[in-house]
Amino acid sequence: MNKKRKELVISVIGVLLLILSAAFCYQTVRDAIISNEKESIQNIAEVSSHSLQATLQGKSNLVYAALSGDMANEESIEASLLKVGEKGKYIRLDQVSQLQDWEADSCGEAGKNPGHVIAGPIRKTYSGGYVLYLTKAVYMNRSIAGYVQIELNLDEIYEGEQDLSNLNVGNQGYCIVKDINGTTVMADAGNEKEEISFSSKDVSGCEVVWSYEVEGGSPKKTQKLVAYNTVDFHGVQFVLCVVEDYRDITAPIVKIAFYLSLFGVLILIWVGIFGYRILQQQKEEEKLKIALAHEKELNEANEAMKNQESLMQKYNHSKTMTFLTGALAHEFNNLMTPIVLYSELLSDNDTVMQEMPEEVYELNISAKRCEELAKQLLDYSRQGRAERVLSEYNATFAVESSISIVSRLIPENIKFETSVCSTSYYIKGQVGALNQIILNLVTNAIHAIGDKKGRIKLQFGLSVDDDQTVRLVVEDNGCGIPKDLRKHVFEPFFTTKKEGKGTGIGLTVVKRMVEEHGGWIQVQSEEEKGTTFIMNFPRVDDSK
Repeated sequence: MNKKRKELVISVIGVLLLILSAAFCYQTVRDAIISNEKESIQNIAEVSSHSLQATLQGKSNLVYAALSGDMANEESIEASLLKVGEKGKYIRLDQVSQLQDWEADSCGEAGKNPGHVIAGPIRKTYSGGYVLYLTKAVYMNRSIAGYVQIELNLDEIYEGEQDLSNLNVGNQGYCIVKDINGTTVMADAGNEKEEISFSSKDVSGCEVVWSYEVEGGSPKKTQKLVAYNTVDFHGVQFVLCVVEDYRDITAPIVKIAFYLSLFGVLILIWVGIFGYRILQQQKEEEKLKIALAHEKELNEANEAMKNQESLMQKYNHSKTMTFLTGALAHEFNNLMTPIVLYSELLSDNDTVMQEMPEEVYELNISAKRCEELAKQLLDYSRQGRAERVLSEYNATFAVESSISIVSRLIPENIKFETSVCSTSYYIKGQVGALNQIILNLVTNAIHAIGDKKGRIKLQFGLSVDDDQTVRLVVEDNGCGIPKDLRKHVFEPFFTTKKEGKGTGIGLTVVKRMVEEHGGWIQVQSEEEKGTTFIMNFPRVDDSK
């Protein structure tokens, strides 16, 4: 079954890779074709624009050459107009006031620059074509006698002198010239398609644009590849546009894409048939799975029973250990009562103290250790049996009280540093538990440092992680706990101390007391560098 699914996944991945490869190839080839065509028509637009500019400049030079200098009379001016070969007229100074505004403006500009030919404006004629006016001041008797105004027929320049209507641009490509406002001033009059909306540019470039053209009396949106080039003639700007139908350029690659898509559909059909056969086989295998399900359920039930038995054994073992520990603690405490009593009597006897002071001292120390052991055993045996009285109390005061007690236990070789906040924080738990926690942890720290010089640091205050939690930290630079033993430190009767030096109950009791407060404890340790216990307690609102 897994093998069949693997084959199906491989087939699907193969089809997807094939489709992606086809799409990538289509995109790459299309972009390459468009890029080449862009470069081609941009070169055509650049050459044609330079040629158009040269033609217009030639017309201007001819006007300048024919009408420069001091004319003898008006007849000589008219004769010079004939040499230009373009339609034009002579305007005397006294006739300027009778002209239209645009004509008067052109003459005024020519009067300000008598040594130049003034180009513009472009005007539409009654026949629908466009002409470009060239205006120049003429002299008689070394003073301006009037102005000549030449009309350059832009349609004749487009079709005749430039022959822009016959540019070889693809199958249906063509060239048009617009003015700076986007109005088409030169176009093929025989072209049945009329451009009615076009994205024009006043800079050189080439891009794919959407345009509208009238075909059969209705506008049609079509995509064009257009190359732009700007012609600047004496301040009059033309934008020469070489236009090619985008569909004609991409037609070959579209055919290739069609055949690739058809091939991909056939592959998908094959994959579908193959997948259907696999699904049929999976249905048959599903029946086998149902038959095996009963056997699996039976095995799971057996395993659950074994786990339940294991849990019961652990519970019985824990219960037995609790009972035995309690009984042992009571018997041990009863046996230690006369020993403690007699050790105190010996301490009060001056004769004995003079003869055996060290022995009596060792006896007192051992008795106290036995009392502490009995107390720890009793605490352990009471876990979960007696209902403890929990109340809210001032944790800051409890820590300060504990410090005053444990500071007396610190030997001279150990420096005891404390840092307790001045704010009173309240926690909920068994009163006196915090004192026992600090006593146990400080005692363990003293044992960890031993006879060498060391340091124990106790800190208490608001947690830096949560302002609703207070934190107690006890840190030492003793021998530390090996990495493989750290996870066992809170287990009952587990200890890293030498035989006879510890019971393994203290940290178990500490953890239980912290959890009774609703808190949690963490241990961080590194061999030969020390151990840090971090305890977090939830705060309670002391304003109630």
